[in-house]
Amino acid sequence: MTPDRRWIRINDPLHYRWLIFLVLSAMYFLACLHRISPTVIARDLVLAFGADATALGVMSSAYFYLYAAVQPPVGVLSDTWGPRAVVTLFAGIACIGVLVFGLAPNMAVATLGRALIGIGVGGVFVPALKLFSKWYRSQEFAGMTGIFLAMGNAGNLAASLPLTYLVLWLGWRMSHVAVAAASLALIAMSWFVLRDKPEDKGWPPVVEANAPDPASAIAPPQMGTRRRMAIVFSQRDFWMVTLSTFFFGGPTLTFQGLWAVPYLMDVHAFTRVQAGGMLMLLPLGFVIGAPTFGFLADRLPFGRKPVLLASLTLALICWGIFLFSGGRPHPALIGPCFLTIGACGGGSLSLYMTITKELFPPWLTGTAIGLMNPAAFFSTALFQPFSGFLMDTVGAVGETYPLAAYQNVFIAIFVFMVFGLLAVIPLRLKPGG
Repeated sequence: MTPDRRWIRINDPLHYRWLIFLVLSAMYFLACLHRISPTVIARDLVLAFGADATALGVMSSAYFYLYAAVQPPVGVLSDTWGPRAVVTLFAGIACIGVLVFGLAPNMAVATLGRALIGIGVGGVFVPALKLFSKWYRSQEFAGMTGIFLAMGNAGNLAASLPLTYLVLWLGWRMSHVAVAAASLALIAMSWFVLRDKPEDKGWPPVVEANAPDPASAIAPPQMGTRRRMAIVFSQRDFWMVTLSTFFFGGPTLTFQGLWAVPYLMDVHAFTRVQAGGMLMLLPLGFVIGAPTFGFLADRLPFGRKPVLLASLTLALICWGIFLFSGGRPHPALIGPCFLTIGACGGGSLSLYMTITKELFPPWLTGTAIGLMNPAAFFSTALFQPFSGFLMDTVGAVGETYPLAAYQNVFIAIFVFMVFGLLAVIPLRLKPGG
């Protein structure tokens, strides 16, 4: 009897698209791993370069500045060059950045490497969504995007305990060389596997089932880029969502990606492995929270805004536990707080995206989300060196920072979170929204 090989066929677009999805997911996995990897090697960088907290913040923030800055041109290039070329080119830039970082002789070169990584991995998410729009039906798109986000946040999970073990085994420099080698393999796979649309493989376009009226997605005549941006920027509620994203996203990503492991080691005397294990709860919460809060917002009768407010308030309460305990809550509270903060981060992100999409007609959705999405990354790029400055106002004692230094950071995080919550309150959404 001939075995059923349908699950591995690559001569069928409905099968081949899963191969495309896996390659893109692997690339996004590495992008998210780089996002928070500095927290695992922060102490190694201090020892290697004699860096202070401000220098660490500047170095780590280079990723976020450049990641956010390349989003608009990446979108344009995806439309003109095609996503396959964009992903391959930018993955090459990221690979060079990883090597530069791993072999850096000083903090300045390490910062350059980190900047190249930010540019490179910034060319993954938007082209991936464009590819999905060509290979998957519209009614499949949201589900695939959700799985794609979960795969990326598996990279955040890997940047905690698994990366900790890799660093202990190979050292922080050779760990980055190993990641660069994996990136090089993915670059080759992206060029040989990815195709911009089924027609590039000689297949017909993916057929839509129960497709909506295509006229609803067509822009009015003479709707250029400047006009699109003007419409988005004139929408008051767009700014409320973007400001909330800015104030909420930056502090959370900064703590997760830079200070979480040093805090647990310096204040609570965790070992590096213990701290890396605890760090995993933040991205794990994200993976749980994104679909959970989205499901609640879709099912509960009072709409999305109350669910978003509940998510932000719950996160604020958790940060308040760190702040009002003097920066040193009972160790039994740290895990639940980390898990809850991560869940609220995932839930709020999915709601920010959904609310922004629903503020505008379908033909303006991409522009609106593209302009809102960089807010959290710009915030992180600003908050990382700012938090390092706050740490250095207290100063290190030997190789560690005292509790007072971290307490300064918790104060700043709490204040930012309050602003993020207040920005959502004036939102005026449609009934049920």
